[in-house]
Amino acid sequence: MAAWALVLAAGNAQALQATRFSPQGEVAQVRQVSVRFDAPAVQFGDPKAPAPFSISCSDAAASQGTGRWTSEREWVFDFAQRLPPGVRCTAQPNLSLKSPSGADWKGATSYEFNSGGPFVEQVRPGTWQALDEEQVFVLRLSGPATLDSIRASAWCSMEGLGERIGVRLLEGAQRDELLKALRMDQQAARAPLTIATLACNRRLTPGSKLQLVVGKGLATPSGVVTKVDKRFNFTVRDAFTAELRCERENAQAACLPIRPMTVAFSAPVPYKFASALRLRGPLEVAKPVFDSEEPAASAQGDTLVESVRFAPPFAESTAYTLELPKDFADAAGRPLANAGMFPLPVRTGAMPPLAKFAAAPFGIVERFAEGPNGPALLPITLRKVEPALRVQALGPAPGAAGAQMATLTPQTDADIIAWYRRVQTYDRSEVTRKQARRDARGALPPVLKDGDKNYLQTRMVSLLAGLPGARSIALPQADAADPRPFEVVGVPLSPGFHVLEVASPVLGASLLAPEYGAKRTMYVRTSALVTNLAVHFKLGRENALAWVTSLDKGKVVEGAKVQVSGCDGRLLA
Repeated sequence: MAAWALVLAAGNAQALQATRFSPQGEVAQVRQVSVRFDAPAVQFGDPKAPAPFSISCSDAAASQGTGRWTSEREWVFDFAQRLPPGVRCTAQPNLSLKSPSGADWKGATSYEFNSGGPFVEQVRPGTWQALDEEQVFVLRLSGPATLDSIRASAWCSMEGLGERIGVRLLEGAQRDELLKALRMDQQAARAPLTIATLACNRRLTPGSKLQLVVGKGLATPSGVVTKVDKRFNFTVRDAFTAELRCERENAQAACLPIRPMTVAFSAPVPYKFASALRLRGPLEVAKPVFDSEEPAASAQGDTLVESVRFAPPFAESTAYTLELPKDFADAAGRPLANAGMFPLPVRTGAMPPLAKFAAAPFGIVERFAEGPNGPALLPITLRKVEPALRVQALGPAPGAAGAQMATLTPQTDADIIAWYRRVQTYDRSEVTRKQARRDARGALPPVLKDGDKNYLQTRMVSLLAGLPGARSIALPQADAADPRPFEVVGVPLSPGFHVLEVASPVLGASLLAPEYGAKRTMYVRTSALVTNLAVHFKLGRENALAWVTSLDKGKVVEGAKVQVSGCDGRLLA
């Protein structure tokens, strides 16, 4: 008995078994069969090594392919084409297979798998595209599906609607025209049941979220059914609207008369409609302008625009009316959803206050531009600011009110470089509060309720107020009743590098948020170099040449001293 047990044990040890067979059961998109054995099944590289399995499918043409040994333990079978939906396959083992060691086959008598039901491979339009209110979907399926199963398994789900929306299939000429436009007509002619054209059974709500579901039950003509849902998420395009946009001093102010007015459309509009808009005022009627050239008359119906612009300037404090042409519609023929707002009244405000240096954050002023005996002047444009632009070295004088101007004249190269960089930094719209605490003079503006705790506007902080060494410069004063509607004033400067800053409560009241308080002040700054000298520099391989000429005459300046400093201000040469 013991001897017989040893013989049986030895026989079991020599049995050849498949430890892995893939695929099994329902698997979509089958392209390959793979088998792995627990021991060497063949001599690897033997061209006469037999196949361990024979594979047969319900679709004989689909089961065509080739098998090969990838190692002494693994065999694969590659189908000539991916199995279409609804195909059932069986793999029968080759029981005559013996391993090189003489082991016989042992294990399952067969393996089965199928490619499952059809599924959606592609949907058009893509999920990234906005949908039309009457959108038609084109579905490319992995295999043929019956029309009845499509009707039964596909449905729409719309945001805010607590019920499923059924679908309707497009057929006949409407389907043919759509597929031809998408260049899918030839594919549909070869395999009509692989292309589905359908739409939701109700008009879609603009701006809503939509989900197209191709659910369980999608079936092949042979009856193989899909067992999982496939969902596609979309957004329906917004309603067609027109909106007038303009720049304002603040949210409550009227439109700035010196800035363009723009009419933006939520969807493309034919050029012929957009060009017919008019902005009607008491004395003139403005036509829209376009960035591109006007298309030919024959092409105006095909040219689409998304906005139009009315060019400034406009009359101050004047009422205008924006008028639309009759039958105004977008490229899809949709009328305006907000058509009741038109004709739209719009009003311009007064010219806003302005203080602007001719060059910022840096400029060069020729010393003798006004003549050999004239002062060097840095132009600053003023409009509707304080009549008295008083200059203070360390802040406002007792009892004085109005715009202040301070100037600083650094002397050393290190100071000049540091101030040049600082003014460049504060020419940006924002800086960190940490940096402003290092550079600014005086208290920083408060953090608003919804404001940024880490950044502040550079126009709200002063770099010169209260700074030792800052001095004042007198400007021509306007009459007390003169609102300075518009003028250019020359700021007299001595030779050298200057940092200038204007402080204006009028600018602050107009351009800064009211939440910053009634005494909010806005600062405008620049830097300037007043000189009559120009330095020329020629760098060679072994040495360099520098010479100086005058700006007024262009002649070489004899005996000029040239000093070269590094970015940190240290003397180099």
